[in-house]
Amino acid sequence: MYLENIVFDAVDPQTFGRSWEATLGTETLTDQYEGYETRLAIPDGPVLDLCFQRVPEEPVEPERLHLEVRGPDLVAIRLAAADPDRDRAFWQWLTGWVATEDSQIRGLQHPSGNGPVLELVPEDQPKGAAKNRIHLDLRLEAGDDADEVARGIADHGGQELHFDWGDLPWRHFADPSGNEFCVLRAP
Repeated sequence: MYLENIVFDAVDPQTFGRSWEATLGTETLTDQYEGYETRLAIPDGPVLDLCFQRVPEEPVEPERLHLEVRGPDLVAIRLAAADPDRDRAFWQWLTGWVATEDSQIRGLQHPSGNGPVLELVPEDQPKGAAKNRIHLDLRLEAGDDADEVARGIADHGGQELHFDWGDLPWRHFADPSGNEFCVLRAP
């Protein structure tokens, strides 16, 4: 399983997506009414797709996931956590990323040491009932058992979420702090 997408809810996915694309120098993958997708390929590191999906109205909850950019580089993906140490252990198990050597932050980085740090930061307030406006997607690899992964998520403090959205090619989960993420089928 690997981290594949950063997903944004957007009223205007094309404008929002193109803005991020211009900032990061990424490559357009999809440009349709329902969404815009652009790829950030880190040399010798992760490949992350930024996906901008159309929603009918602006999200109202405060952002719990924030991207930090310096110049043309995505340097951090900051995720609010009720217990950053606990959540770092959860995301380390989930992504396979490794703890950063900087003891000042609770961060994880792709095993190559390249690309952004996934940093777990103390939340300003507990997660509300509304869906996060930005979330992460992970992709199963060939041979991964989706039900076994779901059990592992529960064993590590997360939970599966069930919505009446029809048959989708992914499953919805929440980390121990309630942050939503999706697990996508293997390619």
